[in-house]
Amino acid sequence: MAVEWDALADRLGATPFLRPGWIDAWWRAFGTGRLEIITLRRAARLAAVIPLHRRRRRVWSTSNWHSNQFGILAEDEAAAFGLAAALFRDRPVQVSLGFVDTDELAPCRAAAAQVGYRILEWTLERSPYVVVEGTWDDYAQQRLSRNRRRQLRRCRQRLEHKGRLELDIEKDGERMEESVEEFFRVEASGWKGAKGSAILSRPETQSFYREVAKWAAARGWLRIAFLRLDGRPLAAQYLIEEGNVLYMLKGGYNPGFRDFSPGMVLLETLFRHAFSSQIRRLALLGGDEMYKLTFTKTTEDLVRFQAFAPSMSMGYAHWLAFAYGRPVAKRTLALLAHRSENRTSDG
Repeated sequence: MAVEWDALADRLGATPFLRPGWIDAWWRAFGTGRLEIITLRRAARLAAVIPLHRRRRRVWSTSNWHSNQFGILAEDEAAAFGLAAALFRDRPVQVSLGFVDTDELAPCRAAAAQVGYRILEWTLERSPYVVVEGTWDDYAQQRLSRNRRRQLRRCRQRLEHKGRLELDIEKDGERMEESVEEFFRVEASGWKGAKGSAILSRPETQSFYREVAKWAAARGWLRIAFLRLDGRPLAAQYLIEEGNVLYMLKGGYNPGFRDFSPGMVLLETLFRHAFSSQIRRLALLGGDEMYKLTFTKTTEDLVRFQAFAPSMSMGYAHWLAFAYGRPVAKRTLALLAHRSENRTSDG
């Protein structure tokens, strides 16, 4: 299945987040319930695929806040609509797909409406990105304020006065595994480690990013970037470079150098690198935090799509929970669960 899936992704130029290696790493770390991979074939060739997990009669996407993107991988619009219809074939109580590009939701909306499901959508993230054109100097002149350019220049100069400042990007070398672990330590050294949101803070996130690193490195996509001062890491980024796109998955900095803004200096250095290379798009990923909006105002919306069964039962109660709040819905769900248990006992 993975071979066919990757071949389809290659034909479509799909992002890493829609490929089987990414989903496999995600499932091993975060998966619950039963994994289901729904496919659509034409003349025995895979034409569309979507990985899901099922808990009771609810269907969920294999995605969370570490996913960056989710959706149907389909070779054309007809295949996407056909696969979306299959999501509702056995009438689940609820279908929930997270981190889907809002522009890619038309097939799911149409399939849900066709069978009378109630639909809710809301934005989870506005993810910043940059189309790389021209030179960095021209881009910075247009996009960065004069004050921001001055601040970045001053931070860089202050660091350069302290020693040798350099960008170190590990690309599939013998030190890659060591570089991944070094990145984890840098990322955990700051506020993320203190608040328990660093990769090393939870075993499942450690598992996920280590598995992704192995998979991406085997394909030649993994990049670990460091801003170093006399060899010492001041800031770091965990990256995937594929198809002339540089995806910025995670970053962190050494809190001992906070006054020098090493994370911002590294980000600017990576922008300079991208504008002088074959990279055509920088995907900053995650939400539209202010430090990212310093470099770009362009974002793409990733949404949560939810469809609820039309029957006056569990589907309606779950729709109430999300549409109007928890208290009424909780009472409705409890009553329905009680009735269900009574029917089971009577049977």
